[in-house]
Amino acid sequence: MPEAQQLEGGAYEVIRARLEKQGADLRERLARLNTDRNAVFGAVEMQLVATERVTTANNCTPQDMFPIGGDKFLFGYNVQLGLRSTTELSDVFAAYSHDPETHAMAEIPLSEVIEGADFEADFKYIYKYYKEAVFVKFRVNGPHLYMAFRIGREIDDIKAFKFRLEEGRIVYLGNRFDHEYAFPPQQEFEWKRAHRDMHREGEHPHISIEDRVFVETTGGDLTVKVEDNTSSGLGIYAEPVEDADQTLDDAEIFYATVGSLILLQIKPFKERDFRILVYNEKTKEVRRIDSIRHSCVLLPEDHGIIFSDGYYLQTGETKVFDSDLSDMYFDRRIVSSNGEDYLFVFYN
Repeated sequence: MPEAQQLEGGAYEVIRARLEKQGADLRERLARLNTDRNAVFGAVEMQLVATERVTTANNCTPQDMFPIGGDKFLFGYNVQLGLRSTTELSDVFAAYSHDPETHAMAEIPLSEVIEGADFEADFKYIYKYYKEAVFVKFRVNGPHLYMAFRIGREIDDIKAFKFRLEEGRIVYLGNRFDHEYAFPPQQEFEWKRAHRDMHREGEHPHISIEDRVFVETTGGDLTVKVEDNTSSGLGIYAEPVEDADQTLDDAEIFYATVGSLILLQIKPFKERDFRILVYNEKTKEVRRIDSIRHSCVLLPEDHGIIFSDGYYLQTGETKVFDSDLSDMYFDRRIVSSNGEDYLFVFYN
């Protein structure tokens, strides 16, 4: 027995050494390929040039920053005013110039970057009549910059100021542009409502989703099946519902198809929130991912979907990150200069 264990251990070491050698060879070949590609197409390496501390007049919570021209920056933040009854521009915004040689940041008057006599009056109106007003972010849309202030508890309780971008400054256009400050579509697919023509009656009735998957919320649980079999209540996935005495008509069911993925949005009878299930037709697996309810967009080249706390690929590979963040909105998609990498930004 000890000889057999020693032999097995030796075989494992041999296989491991071979795999490590092949892995090192593959990394070396990939590095040579990348070097050749950079020589042909060119590349700009991202690297940290310097760090600099920006000091504001009061202790603050930084929110956002925006470059104006080539050497100026506009910073937005929020401060606790204490006993003060009015909020000044300097309590929320500050402008700085950047020295490209020393990388030092020096504060400059806001008037050097913001033009518009009505801006300060409209700003003070916001803070006077909306007690919960806070600055949240800058957003660029074409030749315009928007300053967004949240005036309520919800993420979309927004008041937006609009500016025109010019060389080295921004020109105020007004505060009646809340409708232009909007998040992009939060689901890049179409939800379809299940209807009575999709019902399959029987001892254990269910709803057919394009004859590819079958779902019901009767009998005390939400069940997903892969067979159109109403003589059995068993499926590949089940979870309890709050009201066991409901019929097939009582639940609200929506669905969307993304390649081999079928997304199910289901609200059982008398329940408050929708549940989101993802069924993978290739692997015949179901996973519940409720964060899709708030935002979910498509990965490039039909690779799958991405949401605020993870992703689900067409292959069945999935990842959900542990996070306390909730109700995240899809904000924007940024494509790298080489077109190979994508940054998906979610915001609350």
